[in-house]
Amino acid sequence: MKRTLLSVLLFLSGVTAIPAGAQISLQPIDPQATGPTRQLYRYLRDKVWGQLVLSGCQARWDYNTTDADGIRERAGRYPAVNIFDFQHFRQRGLNYKGPTAKAWHDAGGIVGFIWHWSVPIDPELTPKDGFSFYTPSGAQGRRGTQFSPRRALQEGTPEQRIMGENLDTIVSYLLYYQEQGIPILWRPFHEAAGNTNRGGEAWFWWGSDGAEVFKKLYIYVQRYLMERGVHNLIYIWTSELDDDDWYPGDEYVDIVARDQYHAPSQHGSFKEQFDLLSRKYPSKMLALAECDCVPSAEAMARDDARWLFVAPWTVPFVFSQQNDDAFWKQFLAADLVLTRDEIDLSGHYRLSINKDSGVYERGERVVVTCHTDEVPLDSIVVRVYYNNRMGRELRLLPATADFTVLEQALDSTCAVMVEVTERRGRQPAAIGYVVAPEGFRAGYDEPADLMDYWAEQKKQLKALPMQVKTSPLDVPEHRRGRYVCQDVEINCLGPAPVRAYMAKPVGAKKRSLPIVILCRAAGVSGSWCRCSVDECVSNAALGNGALSLDINAHGMLNGQTDDYYRMLEFGMLRSYYEHNAADRETYYFRGMYLRLLRAIEYMTRQPEWDGRRILVIGESQGGGQAVAAAGLDPRVSAVVLNVPAMQDLGGARAGRRSGWPQPIENHSTLDPTMMDATLPYFDGALLIRHSTAEIYCEMGLIDTTCPPSGVWASLNGAQGKKTVNCVPYRTHAWPSGEWLGPWNEMYYRPRLAFIDNYLR
Repeated sequence: MKRTLLSVLLFLSGVTAIPAGAQISLQPIDPQATGPTRQLYRYLRDKVWGQLVLSGCQARWDYNTTDADGIRERAGRYPAVNIFDFQHFRQRGLNYKGPTAKAWHDAGGIVGFIWHWSVPIDPELTPKDGFSFYTPSGAQGRRGTQFSPRRALQEGTPEQRIMGENLDTIVSYLLYYQEQGIPILWRPFHEAAGNTNRGGEAWFWWGSDGAEVFKKLYIYVQRYLMERGVHNLIYIWTSELDDDDWYPGDEYVDIVARDQYHAPSQHGSFKEQFDLLSRKYPSKMLALAECDCVPSAEAMARDDARWLFVAPWTVPFVFSQQNDDAFWKQFLAADLVLTRDEIDLSGHYRLSINKDSGVYERGERVVVTCHTDEVPLDSIVVRVYYNNRMGRELRLLPATADFTVLEQALDSTCAVMVEVTERRGRQPAAIGYVVAPEGFRAGYDEPADLMDYWAEQKKQLKALPMQVKTSPLDVPEHRRGRYVCQDVEINCLGPAPVRAYMAKPVGAKKRSLPIVILCRAAGVSGSWCRCSVDECVSNAALGNGALSLDINAHGMLNGQTDDYYRMLEFGMLRSYYEHNAADRETYYFRGMYLRLLRAIEYMTRQPEWDGRRILVIGESQGGGQAVAAAGLDPRVSAVVLNVPAMQDLGGARAGRRSGWPQPIENHSTLDPTMMDATLPYFDGALLIRHSTAEIYCEMGLIDTTCPPSGVWASLNGAQGKKTVNCVPYRTHAWPSGEWLGPWNEMYYRPRLAFIDNYLR
């Protein structure tokens, strides 16, 4: 950090910034740069420069994230770049090989290093008087060093010996980081010119012998590092704006930086400086490597002065009247500014298999191929999971943009998931497949009294006289006059009544309409958990018209404020799926299933029901309810299941992941054995055996919430006609991005067509 006030005021009119990225070098200047280093450079060049701005900060003079942690406390997010300092490399007790840089890197951050290179103050170059990086004129009242960069470049001098010893220490650190796959923004010999081109002197010893010596020193050290195998550095040279003669040359610099102090408090963009540097160094990215007042995102966007990264100096500037907490919150929240959690250096990967269905026979050859936009620069990590358990991990360094990551044939029933990621990759690319899925069986044996238990529950339910409350609801304008809808409340056994919306066509004849019931997915306050008038009426319009019921899973009130649902979510319905899991008489899903049975009974009493068709639709938890409905009420004639939950609750007993809510694996308080006498009575894989309903089912082959092994274990016990769609690239969520279009055509639209046709 400089200590001398710049006495120059820039007023540059008519300067136009070079289009960002237009002439930037495709590769870093080190021809042997490591894969992660080239990857970081490519990310900076292609995804950040000229488009976004990386937030940054300094360490407090050595090897720490103190300021970054402070920013996180004040603004809720970490900056993207943390710039460490080798200044105290001699200090005992400060371990530069400690985990700090690795932890920052592994958390997604970019690592930078500056070096306030202190050398002996004593003219005899002994440590007796201590060390400094300042020249005597730059020390401002303290003792500076007369260490000569010219002599440091001469063979046999004490200066060269000291420089070599210091460099060897730093080389050991840099190689250590390199072995860990950490690329570094490396800014050596910053602010070298100081005031020399404005009638003054250099501030730091590395500039004390002038521009030509400095350039030789810069290049000497760069070669010294490279010759000793250091290839994880992106080289930054710092400009004083009027120091063109100090520039080492394009072949030695990746990024040109500016250190700017004594700025006013209006958070301007420093556009004049940005434009000047753009004109002087059109093939280089530009960074604001130090500053006091941080430029605002609004100013940088308005002035088209998008610095590659912005990193205020540490105390007293990083947290100051200029950069107060309110500013940091606004700055890090801006769309222009990238924080640590928003960095994604991973390449674009897509996996494919040699069989679109994702279903293979025993012994059939499976080939998984990875497709990338460019040849990967770093090793690729491939992980293979068998029935959701890690089976293999290997690293590949591909030579082409399309490469095989797995080729195998299995002789036994198994669900396989393959993940591909980089060392710093965020969300891995994944694909799945199943081998001989007809071999999956439920993890639990069926209790001998399973259906007797439910017969008793239904007997108690039937003995309760049905009491119904209804109130009319407004129908969407485009459906008015043709459909009616009402809020329905039906008394039920258990802690809550049935609460739902019911819709039907106006003037429907007796025994003319099928029933369609929509069951809601897991959760409490989300929109997907609540009944919707629009969806209910839309379902009533399917086919040639239908009796439509949209039932919420919890018996909670419909049509309430968000605060009501959040209160339930964090109150009485918090972790509802764990409630009373060791007691089948009070287990939470008993009430859920009984409400569904009560709702079916109510719907079958409607005079418009055709007496033949009841279709139950559900996604995730809703799919689990649909299976229960089919298994417990023989009048249910068809179910549409989308990644159904509550299937194979005992999967862990068979050595694989259970279906959601995965109580054996995840219950927060109960020992798994305490639930073994309860869970089988609510396991869809056992209940479905007692249904002849037609099944239309979609599962995701990389779904770890409702794993395909459990869904198949359920389907294999079903007696009715089955249509099964396995989606190799689907997680538990709907596909997005490039997969959305293909999924929509191959799976979503056919599902809607099945529903519509069944209800005709």
